Amino acid sequence: MSRPIRRTQAIAPFGPGAMVDFPGPVSLIHAGLDAWPYEEANLEHREFRIDDERRLARRLGVDFFVQPPDFRRPDRNGGQQRNLNLMLPFLRFPLWHVCPRCGRMHKGRYHDRDAPICEGPIATGSEAGNRHPRRKTFQVRFVAACTKGHIQDFPWVEWVFEGKPSGWKPDGVDRWLRMTSSGSASLAGVAVQAEERGENGRSRVVARRTLAGAITSTADPSGGENDNTPLSQLGVNCTGVNPVLAIGTELRPAPGNCGKPLFALLKSAANLYFPSVVSSIYIPDIDDKALSQDVLDLLDDRDIKNRLRAGAMDADNGQVSLRSATNALATYHPESAVQPAILAEAANRHLLHGILLDDRKTRTFLDQRIKTDPDGTLSLEAVDAAVRSLNWGVDPALLLDALRSHFASNGQSKSQVGVESEVEEASYRQQEYCVFSRDLQVGYPKTDLDIRGADLSKYGPLSRDAFSRIALLHKLRETRAFEGFSRIYSTGLTRIEQRALFMEQPKHWLPAIVVRGEGIFLQFSETRLQEWMNQYGDDLVRRLSLMRMNLDALATRRHQELRLITPRFVLLHTFAHLLINQLVQDCGYGSASLRERIYSADGENPMAGILIYTAAGDSEGTMGGLVRMGQPDRLEEVIRRALDKARWCSTDPVCIESHGQGPDNCNLAACHSCALLPETSCEEQNRLLDRGVVIGTIDKPGLGFFTSEMGQP
Repeated sequence: MSRPIRRTQAIAPFGPGAMVDFPGPVSLIHAGLDAWPYEEANLEHREFRIDDERRLARRLGVDFFVQPPDFRRPDRNGGQQRNLNLMLPFLRFPLWHVCPRCGRMHKGRYHDRDAPICEGPIATGSEAGNRHPRRKTFQVRFVAACTKGHIQDFPWVEWVFEGKPSGWKPDGVDRWLRMTSSGSASLAGVAVQAEERGENGRSRVVARRTLAGAITSTADPSGGENDNTPLSQLGVNCTGVNPVLAIGTELRPAPGNCGKPLFALLKSAANLYFPSVVSSIYIPDIDDKALSQDVLDLLDDRDIKNRLRAGAMDADNGQVSLRSATNALATYHPESAVQPAILAEAANRHLLHGILLDDRKTRTFLDQRIKTDPDGTLSLEAVDAAVRSLNWGVDPALLLDALRSHFASNGQSKSQVGVESEVEEASYRQQEYCVFSRDLQVGYPKTDLDIRGADLSKYGPLSRDAFSRIALLHKLRETRAFEGFSRIYSTGLTRIEQRALFMEQPKHWLPAIVVRGEGIFLQFSETRLQEWMNQYGDDLVRRLSLMRMNLDALATRRHQELRLITPRFVLLHTFAHLLINQLVQDCGYGSASLRERIYSADGENPMAGILIYTAAGDSEGTMGGLVRMGQPDRLEEVIRRALDKARWCSTDPVCIESHGQGPDNCNLAACHSCALLPETSCEEQNRLLDRGVVIGTIDKPGLGFFTSEMGQP
């Protein structure tokens, strides 16, 4: 079924398992990875692979990622004819349709391209019992789902007969369902009735029931899961139907072993689909100040890297030869002035150990040998065994130091799908924070990450006092990987449970997209933060207590883990919003083109930084505009204007004195007039914001971190 969808949308919000309303109208569900048009053995499909984001791959327990294929039509001019007509798999869902003329319900199939056609019979009026002209049916608005991620059609027959259909089943000929509406805005105005063909040819109503009370809250008043749903009261529970994998038909019946309560939902309900998308800023693996920038960039080029590694595997001594380097340069970068001998020597020093790390079985073997080693380190014998398993003729001693350094800095590879996300978000971001805190001008490839620290002395007093570092990211690359999804609640499923929902056969790849852009990194002064907390820490904790209470209540309702929200985090988060809003005003970015990334942590390894970067997948914001705003002659005034606007909101004093507003009342002094952003730009869905910690409150103007810089007492 040909329907348009952008490549970025195939990760979020329309990733596998999502229901999408297309023009037609038709509602489709994104099918699982087993039906994706990607074959690992197909060499033409290698262009969709993302195999250089190892840091994120280790975190998610996969080997690589795959970008959703873009749709290509045949070139009439005889151009490149590769990967033509590739389409993402979507299935029709829900299956039940209703006729707009007579209300009769028809059931389609997952793979039907067209909706069922209805010809009656008409139920009421002077034409009762007669057929009407052929009419195209439309999908119903209601579905049912459980907390294990399964989704199915609303159980119409069981609902109409209140759980006791006594063998009554619609066959579309002598028995059928009909949906009627009184025009009321409530569900009480929607009724479903079971009908049979009578002796005189007219239909006879067997049972009838409205949808009043079918949709209820997903949580009970005590905060636990509501097992006593209207459907479960009828004895109707989940059987494991999963349209994402086309499970729930006569050919592929549901296993019937789920048993979780079913929740009736509108197909457009917000809690029907919660995608889990993990993002990562690319950090180069190579660090060698002895190499020129041209050589470093070549080693970070995917095509060059793969070609050189393949040459090493074929060489008698298992190393990159001069001929391999020469051919690689001639094929991919004939314009390069780098000498092949220099490239070959650098590749032997930095790329060879990646051959072992890229092989899943070999990496798992090395992981196990590290665990069983008395010293917890990698032995030469283990590397030798791994090399021999690949029939590779390289001397294992040449790889030992690089492999030991890799495992020491990254920890053991999380290659098993059963291992949960043991790498905490804070520690994961700590790696990025450390890189942003120093310049990547010498010794690192700059193809996908180019960080240049700014001279802080050239900025104004506001920036010099508040920040310890300002860095301009002329290039950055973000990978956003789809990890899984859940329904009803945003959390509660393990990694294995989530992946079983959209892949039948375990895979060692996940869908992902790559976004390139630029950014500004601001590192707050740790000294200033400590002084601020020492002076106003108690007041800040009291002020944010209501925010924490509302957030804890939300987490309880949604079955999420409780979070510790600190004044540091709220300050960084709110300031990032204020700065993005001002950048949108000053340099004309689209409101959803900028994105935040917050680095906040207390303890032994504190973090206090924000990254504002371009998030759009097109060319907007990738031509240096954001970096230009970070220069000393502009950034100071941008920040000053942002803070000045934050001092007075158009809804004040209501906003500044609020005890809870915004999504789930998880904001204090923050509303659409002052601090909120498009939800795609915010990491917290516009929650955990408070202008009071930035510019102070009416009662305590000195409470704000930037109060003194803005000339307030």
